[in-house]
Amino acid sequence: MKAVLRGAAVVLVLSCAASAAAQMLPPGMGARSSMAGGASFGPPPFLSRVFPPKLVMEHQQEIGLTPAQTDAIKSAMNETQRQLTDIQWKLDAESEALDKLLAADHVDEATALAKLDEVITTEQQVKKLNFALLLRIKNQLDPQQQAKLRALRPMMEGGAWHGGPGGLR
Repeated sequence: MKAVLRGAAVVLVLSCAASAAAQMLPPGMGARSSMAGGASFGPPPFLSRVFPPKLVMEHQQEIGLTPAQTDAIKSAMNETQRQLTDIQWKLDAESEALDKLLAADHVDEATALAKLDEVITTEQQVKKLNFALLLRIKNQLDPQQQAKLRALRPMMEGGAWHGGPGGLR
């Protein structure tokens, strides 16, 4: 059971890390305007300044990751996974409670909005943890390693990264 939860946490970290910061901003801050005048949503430009764990893991030899850097990044990932597992249980419980409120024919608006606030607050915790992981990874890398990763990262096209889930690799 622990292996299943750990595996789920790894998937959550890898899939959420890139989109975490994108959803932390208010509408319009991080969305790029389209030619038609509307907003087209995608990852905010600042995500190009950090490096998803998968990218670092896939190119660890190419960038010359040291054993100390590897250990520090693994430690940060493990700690994030541990915290995310706890938060995911909380988020699932809150989402289930909101779903039950919405299942009624008549929904008490104030109660539903209060429960939604709880869900959103917990989602923000997930995003903040994932963003903190991205920062910890970047801070382990020297400028040359970061430059190599930028060169190895798939090019941005149409506001999304190519080559991975959610457009980010």
